[in-house]
Parts: sequence; C-alpha cells; structure tokens
Amino acid sequence: MTRRSHGRPALPPDAKDEILHVLFANMEISGDEIAAILKKHHVSCDADVLQDRYRRQLGQRLMASLRDASGEREVLSNGKGRYVVLECCRDRQQLAAIRRRIQNQAHGLNASAGKVRSRIAVLDRLIARLRKAA
Repeated sequence: MTRRSHGRPALPPDAKDEILHVLFANMEISGDEIAAILKKHHVSCDADVLQDRYRRQLGQRLMASLRDASGEREVLSNGKGRYVVLECCRDRQQLAAIRRRIQNQAHGLNASAGKVRSRIAVLDRLIARLRKAA
C-alpha cells in the first residue's frame, strides 16, 4: 500500500472514487460495503500493524473504563500516546493540552449535532405539511 509522508496509508484514488460514488448515489454506505470496495482494490495492511492497532484499542478501552464514583474519567490521553491520571498530574501544560483536545472534540460533536438537529427540523416541517395536505 502506498504511504503518505506522515506515515498513514494513502487510500487508492480508484477505491476512494468508488466509495464516494456509492455514498452519493445512495446517500448512505455501510461499513461492510466500504470494506468490500477496499478489498476489491487490494487495500491491506501488515498483520503486525493490525495486531498493534488492536492492542492499542484494547488499551484505550481499559483507560476509558477507569472512572471515579460519579462515572467521570480518571485517566485521559494527552493526545501524544500517553495516558495521564488527572488527580496526580502536576504538569499544567499537559493538562491544558488535554483540555484543548477535549474542547476540540466537543466542538466537532456539537457542530455535527447541530447539523443533525437542523435536518430533523426540516423533516419535521415536511411531515407537518404532508399531514396538512392529506
């Protein structure tokens, strides 16, 4: 598989085009459909890389499961591959970086939620008009 300069695998242009074609033709696509298209275009990864990703994912789940009595996370990622026990952290810069990361994630989720909320409002108006017309 070809690699970009920052080490992440590059998506073959033909595979990307096919995925986007299906997405925009149907206005949706499943993860299984994406995987099948990538397989068809011979997109693969080294087994050791996959194992490392899987292990990191399990570790991330473990870190996310560490919560206090009220259910709030006690351990957070600094975004650079290190996990920090918040109650024990004395590094103000690291805490600020964690806060920025969380705020950026929250901003992205809020923007997406707003987009969904707007679409629901449009559909609700259409449904109301259809009911009036019926």
